[in-house]
Amino acid sequence: MKTFKLLALTSLLTISSVASAGFNDNTNQKGGFVGTNQTASITTIAQALKAADNAQVQITGKIQRQVKDDEFIFRDETGEILIDVDDDAWQGQNITQNDTITIYGKVDEESFKANEIEVYRVQKH
Repeated sequence: MKTFKLLALTSLLTISSVASAGFNDNTNQKGGFVGTNQTASITTIAQALKAADNAQVQITGKIQRQVKDDEFIFRDETGEILIDVDDDAWQGQNITQNDTITIYGKVDEESFKANEIEVYRVQKH
């Protein structure tokens, strides 16, 4: 019986050391994307009105008025543009005409119409 216990203990220790061999618990490694950072280069409405479809925007200004349920006229110092704001873009914030906000989204180029902006996020200042 003692031999069996000794054999079992030896086997268990051998299996444990073999199972953990070659594993390095290096928690100092950090992963992620490596490459060029694509930031929004369109920062004014004047630029957005001339930009290509799907160009990323980050523009600061004010909402002037609501046109439809999710469409608004947005204005900065260079002009105004129609924006289409996704429901979740508001992030629970209440915005008035007096609030300065930054919108994050992309240009939506329509045939025979002025460019619009699809807004993914609204940040109140």
